[in-house]
Amino acid sequence: MISYKYKLYRNRCTRHLDAMLREASFVWNHALALQRRYYLLYGRYVSCKRMKAHFAHRIHRELLHSQTVQEILERLDTAYQRFFTHLAKRPPKFRRSKDFSSIVFKQGGYSLSGNVLTINRIGMRFKFSLSRPYDGKVRTLTVKRNRLGEYFIVLVLDKVPQSIGKTHNGASVGIDFGLKRYLTLSDGTMVDNPQFLKGNLGELRRRSRNLSKCVRGSRNRERKRKELDRLHVRICDRRSDFQWKLAHTLCRKYDTIILEDLVLEGMRRRWGRKVGDLAHGDFVAKLQYVATKYGVTVHKIDRFYASSKTCVCGNVNEGLRLSDRRWTCPVCGMTHDRDLLAARNIHRQGIADLASDGKTSRPLAGGLSRLQPRISSL
Repeated sequence: MISYKYKLYRNRCTRHLDAMLREASFVWNHALALQRRYYLLYGRYVSCKRMKAHFAHRIHRELLHSQTVQEILERLDTAYQRFFTHLAKRPPKFRRSKDFSSIVFKQGGYSLSGNVLTINRIGMRFKFSLSRPYDGKVRTLTVKRNRLGEYFIVLVLDKVPQSIGKTHNGASVGIDFGLKRYLTLSDGTMVDNPQFLKGNLGELRRRSRNLSKCVRGSRNRERKRKELDRLHVRICDRRSDFQWKLAHTLCRKYDTIILEDLVLEGMRRRWGRKVGDLAHGDFVAKLQYVATKYGVTVHKIDRFYASSKTCVCGNVNEGLRLSDRRWTCPVCGMTHDRDLLAARNIHRQGIADLASDGKTSRPLAGGLSRLQPRISSL
């Protein structure tokens, strides 16, 4: 399946979408209140099937399609299941109408004709910017609203993404993520850290101060809030554009990309805003998605492999600190650039993992001597 995202033109009819989201928020909050009340009385959880039957017979909505209501109940059930299996730290909570941002149409309740979306329940037509044509059977249609009040539709089509050819078949590379540099590749290529958030931090602080000075509930506060949110959206869009372009560049050039499985939550707790600005997790997700189009293999090595501490001779420098960007091996006397050595070790270990039929192999302790011809040929 493949998805397309289009922006709706803003007009007078979009206020009806606001009303539909308010009704969707009511469905969520009402179902959540029923779950809490039932648990207090009987100490049990209401299944999604029983909740759907209750809404079908007792709760009649005027604006939402029946399958849209069912999808909201399924969304609430998924949130509870994540809490029961300890994937989420806390159970779902009540949500304000302005914080409820999306509704989903599955099989009915709408019709598409070119760049015109018609929602049957309210009898309204909405035009969207047809930036690229779509073809195929529509599986789901999602109407989303961002913090600026702008509306988008996301079409999920029953279609196989078209494969894109590579320019270098068989080439492989190891990638080391860093704080000083965004990426360091095993072939010596280095990508600088763009730091989109840091470059706009002064403007963000200024707009945040202006927002805090406004009276709550006033129109001026709402205007200042949108100015702040607009800057956040611009920063996210610039970062996302940079990551998509970098992912396409890597997938065009290499056939196998080897990464390190990082503990991003621990890094975020230690280094805070800078790790969030780099957004390495989002980049890896984009890279894996783009790799499916190019037929590229993305492999992650064990996170506990000491990639930056292992010398070519096999010696592991246990006393290496994060501030040591270059270090000399006390055994063989070779001087290493920390990031470049880590990228080459990641490359070497990933090749060993792939050669062992996907099983995690033992860390290689013989240096890069057996892999030197492969690295020099990249």
